[in-house]
Amino acid sequence: MGKRTCKFSRENIAEAALGLCLAFAAVFALGALVAQTAMRQSCGGVSGMLPEQTPWTSVGGCGAGGSGGGAADGIRWLGLGVSGGLLDVEVLPKYNFGQNFKNLTIAPRFSFKPSNWLPFVNYSTTMGVSVPIVSKSGEVQFRTNQPANDRTTGGLGDVSVDIMRSVGLNVKFDLQLSLAFPTGQYDVKRGPDAASEFLPTSLQKGGGTCGATFTLGHSRDIEDGMWMFEVGYSHPFNMRLISGKNSFIGDGDDEAEEGEYFAAYYDSTDNKRFHYRFKPYGENDLGGFSPPSATANVYFVYRGVEHYVHSFGLALSAPLAVAWIPSEKTSEYNPRPDPDHKTWNAAFVYGLEFSAAKYPIFLGISLPIHDTPNAADPDNEYDPTPMKKWDAPEMADFLQQWTIALGFKSTMF
Repeated sequence: MGKRTCKFSRENIAEAALGLCLAFAAVFALGALVAQTAMRQSCGGVSGMLPEQTPWTSVGGCGAGGSGGGAADGIRWLGLGVSGGLLDVEVLPKYNFGQNFKNLTIAPRFSFKPSNWLPFVNYSTTMGVSVPIVSKSGEVQFRTNQPANDRTTGGLGDVSVDIMRSVGLNVKFDLQLSLAFPTGQYDVKRGPDAASEFLPTSLQKGGGTCGATFTLGHSRDIEDGMWMFEVGYSHPFNMRLISGKNSFIGDGDDEAEEGEYFAAYYDSTDNKRFHYRFKPYGENDLGGFSPPSATANVYFVYRGVEHYVHSFGLALSAPLAVAWIPSEKTSEYNPRPDPDHKTWNAAFVYGLEFSAAKYPIFLGISLPIHDTPNAADPDNEYDPTPMKKWDAPEMADFLQQWTIALGFKSTMF
C-alpha cells in the first residue's frame, strides 16, 4: 500500500510561500493602518511624540518584556526583559504533562523593531517570527474496545509571524496581529503498513490550517506593579491558492492507489470541500475542523523586590464551535465531533523573572482546569449536540496536568 505523508513538492512550497507573502502583507498593512489611526487620535493628530515614560514602559505587551502573545496555558514573559539590538531572541521551552501524555515545545522567537523607512512604522512597532520544535508522546486508544498504545512524534510545528504596536499616551493599548502557517505535519501515521493509523490531533505536529489571531491588551500602572488585561480572537482558515484542491487528491493522471485516504473522491470535480482555493473556516485536508476561539487574560505584575518581577494570572478561553477530528483510518474519509472537546478552558499562571541586565531568566508555571467533556451519543456519533453543553470543572483531572516553562532572553548584533 502506498503511504501518504506530508508532501513538500515544488507546488506545495510555492503555494505556502505565496500564501505567506500575501497574508503577511495584508496583516501588516491592516495592523499598521489601525495602529497609525489610533496613534493620531491619542496624540491629537501630532505624530512622533514619545509615550509617557513610566517604570513599566518596557514590561509586557510590546515592550522589552513582550513575548509575542499568550498561549492556551496562559504563560507569557512578563518582566523587564532585554532589547536594543538589531535582533532580540526569546527562548521559553514549555513542558506540558498529564496522566497519560507529555509534550515539550521549544519555540524560539526572533523579533526586531523596523526602522522608519517602512510606512506607518516607528520605534513602538515590533515584528517577530516563532519557529516551534515539538516532541509529543501519549497513550492512544481510538475506541474503548481497542488496545491502548504509546505513540511518539516530534519535529517542526506550525511557524507563526506577528506584528505588535503600542498606541496611546496616557492610556496605553497594545495591538497584535499574528498569522500561523501549516508547516507542521498533520498526517503522521503509526503502525504496520497493513494497519497504520493517523495519530490523534493532540499528537500531530501541526494543525493543517492557517490561523489569524488579533489581540488587544491594556496595561494600568500602580505603585510597585501593574495590571494587564488582554482579549483575543483566533480564526483558522485554509487555502490552496495554486493547486485549487485538497492536497490528498491525485493529479488526475494516475489511478488511485489502493487504500488511499481520498480514493472515493479521486475524480471528484463538484465538491467544494475538496476543490477550493480558500476556505474561510478551519477545516484541514484530512477533514479535521478547528473552530474559532475567544480568549480573555488578566495578570498582576509585582516589582516590589529588586531584580525580580513576579506575575500572577488567570487565562480563559472558549471555542466558538465544536471541534471535529478526522478518522484514524487511512482508508476512509470519516470526520466526527471530537469526543474530548471542551467548551471552556482556564489556567492559573505564575511567573518569575530574574531580571539580569543581559540575560534575564523566566520561570513560568501553569495549572489548567476545564469543563467535563461529554461522551458522544452512542446512537449517533456525528451529532455535536452533547459536546456543546457547558459543564462544571472536571475535578478528577484537576492537579493532574501542569505546564512548566524555563527560558531566557538576549539581544544580538
